Amino acid sequence: MQLIDCARAAGVTADTVRHYLRIGLLTAEGRTQGGYRTFSERSVARVRFVRSALSLGFSLRDVSELVAMSERGDLPCPRARTLLAERIEQQRERLDSAQALYRHMKAAVLDWGSLPDGVPDGHSVCGLIEGTPPAAGAFAKPRTNRRPQP
Repeated sequence: MQLIDCARAAGVTADTVRHYLRIGLLTAEGRTQGGYRTFSERSVARVRFVRSALSLGFSLRDVSELVAMSERGDLPCPRARTLLAERIEQQRERLDSAQALYRHMKAAVLDWGSLPDGVPDGHSVCGLIEGTPPAAGAFAKPRTNRRPQP
């Protein structure tokens, strides 16, 4: 099957399949006489695997690691368990941050309801915002999901 057929069978766009090809998560299994890449049901299964992993919160880097382990004959499932536990913790931290931001926003809206609108004077843009103290940790450096390299 050609790239577009592989994409349709996997339920993704052709651009998604092209992206997976570019980053090495998928390889074409051959070429037609006209030079078009060909794919099989195995390719469709790989794309579906990637989509399932992404839907669980794995990153493309995680997926690439798991695929590489599988291709070497190593068992990727134990690593998947570890990675997912890490992703759960990261999501908890993001959720906590989002909840704190929500509470800060709600408090600002309540506070601002009784405050007058200020007229810009060249030194101030919006007194409401400037008069609201930043939330705790608002300027903290964002965490990344990068792992130390072995």
